[in-house]
Amino acid sequence: MLKRWIIYILIGLVFGIIDWYFIDLLAYLNQTQRLNNFFLGRSDVFRQLYVIVIVILNYGIWLVPAIPIAVIEMKHSGKLWKAAVAAVVVWSMALLSYYAYYAFLLMFVGLPNFDFMLFKNRLSATYWADWWPSFKRVIVNQFFEWFMVGLAGGTIIGVISAYLYSISSKKRKALKA
Repeated sequence: MLKRWIIYILIGLVFGIIDWYFIDLLAYLNQTQRLNNFFLGRSDVFRQLYVIVIVILNYGIWLVPAIPIAVIEMKHSGKLWKAAVAAVVVWSMALLSYYAYYAFLLMFVGLPNFDFMLFKNRLSATYWADWWPSFKRVIVNQFFEWFMVGLAGGTIIGVISAYLYSISSKKRKALKA
């Protein structure tokens, strides 16, 4: 059982960094001139559809690790609450790695409009006074906001996924019998 939970944690940690690059891919696709010309040069319906697809991809990607893990946990434990906790753990670990990676990029790689946060500038007289408010706003506050979403959303997704799995599993067993 402990091995399974360690795997859930690792999946969440890896997913958080994958999500960083997935969002970059969506932003790149959104800026691609041909794609923009194709969708946005069309009618309002195409433009609205394009926006809906981008939003669904942006948030829907978070279902990719949560649903299978909730189902796997339901298979092994048979308890809805453990499936919900598994989904919350995956999302929480993903958020932790996402924002840790974000902080790493801010401090050591550099991101647009945040050059002042680079660690190499730490000898500046106002470095830490400038650094902390931005870090708190961009990393700490956003992490805790999304963590609350992860708690609620992970619980809901975990319970729904596990419940639907248990219903379908019972129906399959009944059909075999």
